[in-house]
Amino acid sequence: MDRFIDVLQKRLMPIAKKISDIKFLSALGATFQILLPVILLGSFACLGAFLNIPAWQSFVKNTGLATIFMTIQSLTLSIIALYVAIVLPYQYATKVGMKPLSVTIISFMTFLLITPHKLYTDIPTQWLGYPGLFTAMLISAFTVRFTKLLQDKKIYLRMPEGVPPIVEESFASLVPALFSALLAVFIEAGLAKTSFRSIHQVIYSLIQVPLQGIGLSYPAYLLVQILSTLFMFFGIHGNAVFSIISPLTLAASAENLKALSSGLPLPNIITDSFSVLCQPGGIGGTFGLAFLMAFTAKSKRLKTLGKMAIIPAIFGINEPLLFGIPILLNPLLFIPYILNPIICTTISYLSIALGITPRLSGVIVNWTMPQIVSGFLAQGVPTAILQIVLIIITTLIWIPFFKMVDRQIMLEETEETLVK
Repeated sequence: MDRFIDVLQKRLMPIAKKISDIKFLSALGATFQILLPVILLGSFACLGAFLNIPAWQSFVKNTGLATIFMTIQSLTLSIIALYVAIVLPYQYATKVGMKPLSVTIISFMTFLLITPHKLYTDIPTQWLGYPGLFTAMLISAFTVRFTKLLQDKKIYLRMPEGVPPIVEESFASLVPALFSALLAVFIEAGLAKTSFRSIHQVIYSLIQVPLQGIGLSYPAYLLVQILSTLFMFFGIHGNAVFSIISPLTLAASAENLKALSSGLPLPNIITDSFSVLCQPGGIGGTFGLAFLMAFTAKSKRLKTLGKMAIIPAIFGINEPLLFGIPILLNPLLFIPYILNPIICTTISYLSIALGITPRLSGVIVNWTMPQIVSGFLAQGVPTAILQIVLIIITTLIWIPFFKMVDRQIMLEETEETLVK
């Protein structure tokens, strides 16, 4: 194992080093680290609000806790793009050697101007969460780089000597602010007259339209799992893909339930609840990673994060890992992240197709159901056992990559201690 890890480190670390030297990606990683308290709070609130256990749901609704949980979740994870639109340009501007405050305001203004809104009333939260995350990243990159370009070319309003620095900085930002605002307004107004309605919808349409004709065959469903994981790795939520096939999986579940009630053979291998087998612990199959971090990590940061992330991971919520390590845009963790859903989907499909485990009954299992329990509800003990096997396999896949990242972070922690 150590030899394998050394080979991985030798092959992947140079690539990771080159990628980490990209200032925007470095700023993105720092942004998610800063936002980790918001992400963790939202993750636990999401779990509290939507945990599909009848007794728990009755308790939180009767006590009013459900409203509190949903309020916290709606103002944290559900508007994560808004937080990123504030923190990311500040971090990126700092990385490229700019005074960050003014360009942060410009970037945030641009994001708001390009996002659909109701005049003098409100900004719908639809595009302030995951659906707007990729747009927030693009706008942050554009505004910081554009402002830096103008500054380097000395294209800004100059003030006479003796003007306070804060006033001088404000006027220096006026040109990029004006250009960014006008561009955002024209784009938003132009797209509002089209079927797309917004730049956010353009991005989602580019994802959705090519997938409209997808079916429920094994290759098609595997493609959905791969694309959802790949998009999530780049900051676009996998729901953009899953929403395409939801009508198909729900119809397949209904067919299986009808056949079950009539005493007929179940017709479909893939139903809506088939997804509980494909990505244990959330997109990328991260339950095993959370377990490894909580109980075997040598670096303090990963161990602490693992202890906080393992409970949400049991219930399929893995945002603390995605943003906390982070997994997003992390080349060292890309291989297991994309490999796990491929292996789990393939094993699950073959297991059912070969009759090793029975076809799923068609019962719709809520996504917050904990691992193993969700398998049991989907089709009894054999499916729960299959989930255990998949958890073990995905954990084994994570081990060498986790150890490599653990070594790297532990080395960083040691260097920081020596500097202090």
